[in-house]
Amino acid sequence: MSIWTHVVGNIRVDGIPNVNCSVDDIKAKLGKICTFEHWEDDVKLPCGSEGSLQYDVIEYDYGMPWITIPIWGDLRDFNDTEMIKSWWRNTLKDIGIIRDAVLLLYIDRNTPVVLTHNNI
Repeated sequence: MSIWTHVVGNIRVDGIPNVNCSVDDIKAKLGKICTFEHWEDDVKLPCGSEGSLQYDVIEYDYGMPWITIPIWGDLRDFNDTEMIKSWWRNTLKDIGIIRDAVLLLYIDRNTPVVLTHNNI
């Protein structure tokens, strides 16, 4: 029987578009998405046997909160909470000016873990 890790979260980034960095810079920092149909060997994102976490970068053009990044995924045959915590810390540091961020991890039959931008 497979072990699944379920992940859902969001990162809100402050900045001035194309001054701090660009959407392409953010995507490069997050890395390629790996799926069962389109496998990538070189991924920065946590990855199970059927693919990695997924994300989207949504840019809105008013105020200092500049983009939001929803993150989600169901990682099969993956139960390394510490690896996801490390990825989360490094990702937030790489991205830069974080308005707020939260990530919920749930490994089957375990207590859910909540990570924020304050507990990195």
